[in-house]
Amino acid sequence: MACNICEQCPDKDKCGGCCAALMSLENICNEQITADKVELIKEYAHDLDLIMYEIADDWKELGERLITALPELRIPRDYKAKIEYLRSYEMKKEKGRLLYAECKRITGIYEAYLPFDFVIVCYEPATATLSDNQKKVLMLHELRHAGVNKAGFCITPHDIEDFADILTRYGLQWNEIDQDVPDILDNAPSV
Repeated sequence: MACNICEQCPDKDKCGGCCAALMSLENICNEQITADKVELIKEYAHDLDLIMYEIADDWKELGERLITALPELRIPRDYKAKIEYLRSYEMKKEKGRLLYAECKRITGIYEAYLPFDFVIVCYEPATATLSDNQKKVLMLHELRHAGVNKAGFCITPHDIEDFADILTRYGLQWNEIDQDVPDILDNAPSV
């Protein structure tokens, strides 16, 4: 397997055909030692450009604070939506634009395996440049996608490129580097 991957590598001539990292990964996978597999995958993930996701407790804590504090987030609060928060180390673009985060509805066969209604994925390469206040607006934006209709939970689309009221309150470039954005939790009414 490693040699098939190495054959596609543009640097295959530099390492002699089969990369030591891939050979080591293959050996450990063949040994069926779970702990070693996990450690090796973490170690080589960056070098091999593996897409990595992990549970993001910091984003979860922020999301829960916003749901509790902001009356406009009544759908996830009142309907007790179960939301999982993930961090991805993948750089993701959509329609040529850098994607900071996305909210997805858990549907189909995934409902049988995942005890959540929604998952919010935050893309670390993009969110790393955001201030704490910008991250709050980003999370507000993603939580606004958690909707409900006659069939149950759904994804609420933007009413324009973003949600119009978010743009009105925080500006068109609320996510630009060094953009001054107010703390949306300051003076937030209690729910």
